[in-house]
Amino acid sequence: MPITIETDELTPLRTVMRDLQLSVSRYYVGAASGEDLGALVREFITHTQTLNDWLSNAIGDAVSYKLHFGAPRHPRSDYIDAVKYVRNVSQHVMHVVAPDDEVRLVGGSLGMRFYARWDEVPVAVDAKLRPGTQRLKPTYDAMLFRKDVMGTMMEVLRFYADVVPSIVHRDSHGEWTGFPLMNQPGMSHALHPEEPSDWAEALEWMDSRRPGGSSRVICGQVTVEGSPYVVGFTFDGRHSFAAFSETIEQINFDISLGFPYFSGDLLTNVVVANEQFPDALQGVVLSSREAIETWGTAESGVEVRDDWMAFEDDSWGKFVGLENKLIVPESMRYEVRRARRLNALKPPSAVRRR
Repeated sequence: MPITIETDELTPLRTVMRDLQLSVSRYYVGAASGEDLGALVREFITHTQTLNDWLSNAIGDAVSYKLHFGAPRHPRSDYIDAVKYVRNVSQHVMHVVAPDDEVRLVGGSLGMRFYARWDEVPVAVDAKLRPGTQRLKPTYDAMLFRKDVMGTMMEVLRFYADVVPSIVHRDSHGEWTGFPLMNQPGMSHALHPEEPSDWAEALEWMDSRRPGGSSRVICGQVTVEGSPYVVGFTFDGRHSFAAFSETIEQINFDISLGFPYFSGDLLTNVVVANEQFPDALQGVVLSSREAIETWGTAESGVEVRDDWMAFEDDSWGKFVGLENKLIVPESMRYEVRRARRLNALKPPSAVRRR
């Protein structure tokens, strides 16, 4: 059921949605940095229920919103009711719902990550609640209790994006504010609320949207397994945290979407800036002395040509092969492609500086 959002309702709703998106992003960062996950969870709960309250009671078309909780129910509406239960527990009873103590710690040389689950709400606590809230406990137990916190947060974002897509807060490039999340090798969780769970569908989704970042600088062409690939660096403003490789067809499609590709003298205009981002795990961080537009030439399209490189480097073939060679496991090829295409290699400090 489409929900009509009036012009004067859009800005406040989009502002709270931005707060909600950033609370999920901050939780993800906190799960890798040892922050107080309970405080981050409560921030998420507050923003989720604020949106739910406003859409249920404050907007002019609240009736259409409430239909998603009727029959038939929206498949993700139970997540909203479950969070509502948590909010009511925290607001009306002296009991704080937080991640449980059985936190799984995974990782290694590429960084650690905590996987926390929603804790139990004791029967004695539930008994102190109003009957209307008590009726939501089975939903909480089914949808959140002992479920991964990060995964359920993403489901809440997907619910709101589905039922009221106009309130999703986006940056100047049209990307979700706070996303994609930073890639961490070996971790299979979604980096974006729109990312399909099926690999084939996810690859199609990534190729059909603008790449992450604000622009790319082309450095050459290399042929791998008989196919030509254009390579270079993706920039977010004046910083690059990742290189890229794309087919000729993909680059021309990206350009047709309005995404800027440039050619230019990278060695003269860019310096290494790893000292500014000590938490960057992916390797070299580049910084352009000036805006890319001041020294780069915008490409209107690219064509197949003989292999070339703007500077001597024989590692590009191996770089391209990580997401294309059949000898590389499919799961690894997908993770590499996702990180590069979404530009999901920005360290948390880069997210905070934007």
